[in-house]
Amino acid sequence: MTGDKIIRDPIYYDIHVKSSEISLIDTLEFQRLRNIKQTGLTCMVYPSATHTRFEHSLGAMHIAGEVAKGLEGVDCNLIRISALLHDIGHPPFSHSLEIRGYNHEYYTRKIVKNLDIENYSPKEVIEVLQCKGPEGSLIGGDIDIDRIDYLLRDSYHTGVAYGSIDYNRLIRCIVLFEDSKPKLGILEKGVVAAESLLIARYQMYSSVYMHPTSRISETMLKNAAICGIEEGLFKVKDLSRMDDIDLISILRNSQGEGNKLIRMLDRRELFKNILTLKYNELSPEEKWILINLGEEDIRRIEEELSERFNTTVFLDIPPYPKISEHRITVIAGDRRYRLDEISPLAENLKWAYIRSWDVRLYSPPDRYRELRESIDSGCLREILLQFRDRYIGSPILDILKREDRIRGRGRLLSIVKDRGLSETEFLNELQKLIFSGLIREEVVKIRGIYRYDYFPLEG
Repeated sequence: MTGDKIIRDPIYYDIHVKSSEISLIDTLEFQRLRNIKQTGLTCMVYPSATHTRFEHSLGAMHIAGEVAKGLEGVDCNLIRISALLHDIGHPPFSHSLEIRGYNHEYYTRKIVKNLDIENYSPKEVIEVLQCKGPEGSLIGGDIDIDRIDYLLRDSYHTGVAYGSIDYNRLIRCIVLFEDSKPKLGILEKGVVAAESLLIARYQMYSSVYMHPTSRISETMLKNAAICGIEEGLFKVKDLSRMDDIDLISILRNSQGEGNKLIRMLDRRELFKNILTLKYNELSPEEKWILINLGEEDIRRIEEELSERFNTTVFLDIPPYPKISEHRITVIAGDRRYRLDEISPLAENLKWAYIRSWDVRLYSPPDRYRELRESIDSGCLREILLQFRDRYIGSPILDILKREDRIRGRGRLLSIVKDRGLSETEFLNELQKLIFSGLIREEVVKIRGIYRYDYFPLEG
């Protein structure tokens, strides 16, 4: 069609772009993504990982269109536009700077409200981005187009031999079905392709996304940006209009602690890891407290440790792995299964993924040897006890301790709803409790179907 273009891409070779999409790509808001790195400071480890949210968004649009072609009742043009815009609210350096309450999904919706979108209202696109309707299932389901593209793209640009996904087979096996709302699933013949997605995610998580040097660099960058906010150099909301260049320029021209940290990054003079607490070394209660700590709580812990050791100390608590891919619905005839019910590989990878999570303490390089030899985990554990009373409570855990065992997720959900929790809050809290090891999910097979039972474990 007149006005359409072809964009060359290293992953998919040719991406067809429609004229209505080009008008969005050419906006200032979207062009900003050219200067926002997709993987934060992973380029400190993998020099070629300088790819951006701009190309990822184009790739997500392409994958969304390919998936939508095989699904009845899905508006292909709407899902392509929604996928194109799904990351438009990211701050500089992507997820690294979701600080001080910054939420890229909120700012994405705010930006989309003011865009002129051909043939669609901003409200229609926002509803898709909020995972509503059949199109929304492609954006935020257990298997979604965002994840497929970033694994392929991040693998390519880091140069690692991971991230390989049989995505063409996976796309052909994706189906749409009705549950309480439209959901994506895969046909049984696509299980091996789905397993390739799980393997790629696990390998990329452990070797790329959680690489020690990347984590240290991004922790320094995050704290430099927080210093910039506290020094009045910019506000949190300004991150939705800034790119990587803006942020670095502001901090390099500042006079405070943020400048010091950025100059250290410029020289690759990085903080050092002085203490690692691995998943299996932490008690369930400690894990629960750690993943519930807010930004101000973490700052308070850092200040207490910094005062104790007479130097700056940073605490690095990565987000806990949510492993939603393991819950992919598999359609086998007239039956539906969760992937980790019928795939031993998926079940084992789920726990391998969880156990690769850890917590770390960093100090300036000139104090590394001294602190590395003298520090032990007791200092951090002692401080965590201060937060026990605030965070250890959980409605779900209280119910399970009273009932001992709840047979069936539906029954547990109905009891929890009576306590005032929404279904979304229930699922988030349940996932955190399972991750922490405070409760156990047991799959029970009854006459060819599976039931999920829950019971508390000793903390």
